[in-house]
Amino acid sequence: MLIAHDSQDEAEQLMNALRNAGRATRAQLALNEDELVRALKGGAWELMLCRPSFGDGTFEGAMAHINRLGKALPVVLLSDDYNAEIVREAYNAGARAVAPKDDRELLMQCVDRLMEFLRLRKELQHSEISRHEAEKRLRLLMDQSRDAIAYVLDGMHIHANENYARMFGYEDADELAGVPIMDMVSAEDHDRLKKLLRSRAQDESQTNELECRGVHTENGEFGANFIFSPSTFDGEACTQIVIRATGLDENALQERLHEISQTDQVTGLYSRSWFMEQLDQAVSDAARQGELAAVLYLRLDDFEHHQSSLGMEGADDALRAVADWLRGHCADGKLARVDGEDFAVLKPVADIDEAATLAEELRAGIETLMPEVAARTVHITASLGVAFAREDARSSQDILTKALKCCNQAQRQNDEQGNAIKIHDPMDDVAAGSNEAVALSIRQALEKGSFRLKYQPLMSLRDESEQIFEVFVHMPQKQGDDLAAADFMPVAAELGMAGKVDRWVVLNAMRAAAAQDEKVTLLVNLSGYSLGESGLAEWLTKAMRAARLSGEQVIFQFSEGDAVNYLKQAGAFAETMRKQGCGLSISRFGGGLDPFKLFEHIPATMVKFEGSFTQELGKAESRERFAELIQEVQGSGRRTLVGFVESAAQMQTLWTLGGVDYLQGYYLQAPMDRLEIAESVDG
Repeated sequence: MLIAHDSQDEAEQLMNALRNAGRATRAQLALNEDELVRALKGGAWELMLCRPSFGDGTFEGAMAHINRLGKALPVVLLSDDYNAEIVREAYNAGARAVAPKDDRELLMQCVDRLMEFLRLRKELQHSEISRHEAEKRLRLLMDQSRDAIAYVLDGMHIHANENYARMFGYEDADELAGVPIMDMVSAEDHDRLKKLLRSRAQDESQTNELECRGVHTENGEFGANFIFSPSTFDGEACTQIVIRATGLDENALQERLHEISQTDQVTGLYSRSWFMEQLDQAVSDAARQGELAAVLYLRLDDFEHHQSSLGMEGADDALRAVADWLRGHCADGKLARVDGEDFAVLKPVADIDEAATLAEELRAGIETLMPEVAARTVHITASLGVAFAREDARSSQDILTKALKCCNQAQRQNDEQGNAIKIHDPMDDVAAGSNEAVALSIRQALEKGSFRLKYQPLMSLRDESEQIFEVFVHMPQKQGDDLAAADFMPVAAELGMAGKVDRWVVLNAMRAAAAQDEKVTLLVNLSGYSLGESGLAEWLTKAMRAARLSGEQVIFQFSEGDAVNYLKQAGAFAETMRKQGCGLSISRFGGGLDPFKLFEHIPATMVKFEGSFTQELGKAESRERFAELIQEVQGSGRRTLVGFVESAAQMQTLWTLGGVDYLQGYYLQAPMDRLEIAESVDG
């Protein structure tokens, strides 16, 4: 976020309000026109807040610079007054929204709507890019095809491949541009072709075939089968024509080859790629026609046991038996094998109850199947998850993922034995994240000590012997994936339990470190809610002594946002722990308007940069800005940590930036369930 403002203090307050509401990740302040231009040139911004005037700059001038630099940047005008005339003028100047400067609630709503607009715009851009790339691949395939292929718009040729041109006696396909399709068939077939074209004008979605006589440029004729189908060329709707010699049913042959390529060789069912195509169509039908379709994700329970007892060949026989049974009971649905022992069924349904009935029928039927495999009767059960393609469905992959999650939940039932069904309910997502549900889970986790710690190593670029692990806490859920700290700590703070959670994390992480034969250092995250608790520093000191860890083996870390909101408490805490020899790190660094101000109050020894810097390494201007920020931090005598390294390209770029002390990310090592030191390999 870029903020063009006339008051740094008010901009800071605005940034804090956005951050506290969870709506801002990284921001930069421009107090005059020069700073604005530099920021526009040097950053990849998603949203801009702008005052009518800021220093020597104006809102109108800001919009002019945005247009001149070709930035697709949505702007919210923070107006002193708010009336129809001001809103109208702001929109005419290019603003996306207008909000009174003191109405924070309306501003939050504007930000939310614009972020949704940005999400949709990015999705559309990705779709357009994908479509364009697909069209390029199709054009290449067409040009290389042995078939004669052309594209026709309003009865005129707009493109053709060389085989099509040669079939009609043209030396170059470009010579066909603008030639009517009527000139390509014999006069005696004109009436039939006109009738077909009139039919297509009424319904262009259909595919038609016309067996007739083609006309060569030398007036010779030849028998051919013209196949007309809907298509696009250069983004424009048109008709594709494929011509094959009469008597050769290559279309059926191609369809058969395509079918074989999408068939699972073990069960004879369709594969996951075929199923996703059908699900894509179901999503489209749901959006356009309001049709409801159910996706039933079925997994055989404890299939590894069957593989061990029956062998791989016997296990394949069991899969075939289940597939044959499903084929007979899902004749009106679309069935596929989507993974090892996983099957999926797509079926239009009238309502959720119909889908639940079908799921129960499949579960009960498989339970009584008991196929004979290798002269043995095999008792097989299955668990099913059901999700739906609705009018508001976003993507086929999202629907299949929901069905898979429901299947996972079903398998956890009956004492982890499965043989159950779980129907997805949109309210499940809301209930799972409700404050009431999270609060209950926090209390139970504290009572039972059931929080889960994960340890992710830092790769030192200065000293390979260093063993530093960042500690993350997750809270298990009865159903679904674990909750990360960001999802439950705000609720814990409201309940006054954030400090208890932090202390549980510290105590158990220190025990894990003390159990190691080698010396390790912990990077422990503390929530801002804990900083204000009296006695925290004293308790931490006692905990380190009890675990026999020296201060240099512990680095405490809190976020830049928490440091700003609890500035005095963070400074006092840092000073106390520094005297114990502990390090102090500020995470998500660089997201605020002036992060270096924190160093005036907090004696940080390390910073962990905001994750979006890593994500934007591919953009030259963002990379240059990040390099400057790294050098500035290192110049202040503090160590630097760059996280969220997810690819070799990101790692290589970070190597070349210089000034980075530590790297961290899934590309290097995903968080581990146990604190483990990797064995070093000499040579």
